[in-house]
Amino acid sequence: MNVFDRMRNGWHLGTKSIELIAEHPKLLFFPVLSGVSMLAILVSFVGAFFGVAFFSPGYLESLSDGAVEINQTVAMLVGFLFYLVMYFIVVFFNVALAYNARRVFEGELPSIRDGLSFSAQRAHRILAWAAVAATVGIIIQAIEERLGSFVSSLLGFAWTLSTYFVIPTLAAQDIGPIDALKHSAGLIRQRWGDSIGAGFSMGLFQFAGIIVAIATGALLSVFVHPALGIPVGAVLFLFTIIVTSAARQVFLTAAYENVEGRTPSAFDADTLDAVFTQK
Repeated sequence: MNVFDRMRNGWHLGTKSIELIAEHPKLLFFPVLSGVSMLAILVSFVGAFFGVAFFSPGYLESLSDGAVEINQTVAMLVGFLFYLVMYFIVVFFNVALAYNARRVFEGELPSIRDGLSFSAQRAHRILAWAAVAATVGIIIQAIEERLGSFVSSLLGFAWTLSTYFVIPTLAAQDIGPIDALKHSAGLIRQRWGDSIGAGFSMGLFQFAGIIVAIATGALLSVFVHPALGIPVGAVLFLFTIIVTSAARQVFLTAAYENVEGRTPSAFDADTLDAVFTQK
């Protein structure tokens, strides 16, 4: 099977994921809550930065060379904390979404409260994984600064591939971050090869939605009024991000269930397998 066939299967599975979300729109609340929480954290960090700058004018200029080294260390710690909090938020709500996707696969209705409660019960596991992911993110960023983007991109791709099933694993098994990473990498290594066509297909969904959002906003701005076109385009853009984000997690959860021998009835096992390149 060639790459185009895999992409076509990925598109089919993406459509199935979106159909399932259309049947259970509560699933969209989790990426929305994630986005709102991340925005609040970003505003908090930016606000703290400007607060220090406002109440301590000329602080940076007054630092000696030795103090600059201390400041750089503090900056690295703050950067790590920022990564950690952001990763925790993303994983927390994605685990809640994966939990609810599994409920839907089993014929139950999704529940926002139960999803959040489930993630809260595994918050220590999620925090541990967020710490691992944040550490790797900082390391890859440091490698990019020293060795260039090509090396860091290769490492980033390998890391992304290895962690493909970490979130569905955390939602299905009460295990630590290292075991979840090993399990995720093992599933990729044992059942499929090193190239994934599904990511391209899900990316195409997002790209198509963004193009539609931009085109709609532009047309309304030209033929009606920018006061209408700009907000409509912005809303469509955000809606596209939310839907494709939820659809990707539903697809990953379905693929995880399939590889564990529990193929959801809404998906086809052969199609799920065919999206990935066989070794």
